[in-house]
Amino acid sequence: MAIYAYALIGLIVGILARIALPPTRTVGFVGSALLGGVGGIIGALLSSIFAPVGITSGIHPVGVVVAIIVSALVSIGVIVGTRNRHFA
Repeated sequence: MAIYAYALIGLIVGILARIALPPTRTVGFVGSALLGGVGGIIGALLSSIFAPVGITSGIHPVGVVVAIIVSALVSIGVIVGTRNRHFA
C-alpha cells in the first residue's frame, strides 16, 4: 500500500514542477502530474536498493526522499526537454 503513497508524493511534486516552470504545449497539467507519479514509483523502487527492508510495504524516509528527487527529475526533465525542441 505504500506504493500508492509514493505515487501521491510524485503527483504532488509533478504538479509543483508544472506550476514552477513556464507552460509548454506538449506536456499539460495532467501529464506533468502523471510523470511525477511515475517518477515517485520509480524512486520508491530504486530506494529499495538503499534500504531493502520493507521499503515498498511501508513508508520509509529514504523512500520519500528518493521518490521526491526522481519524480522532480523526471517531471522537470520532460517539461524542459519538450520546451527546447525546435520544429522545422
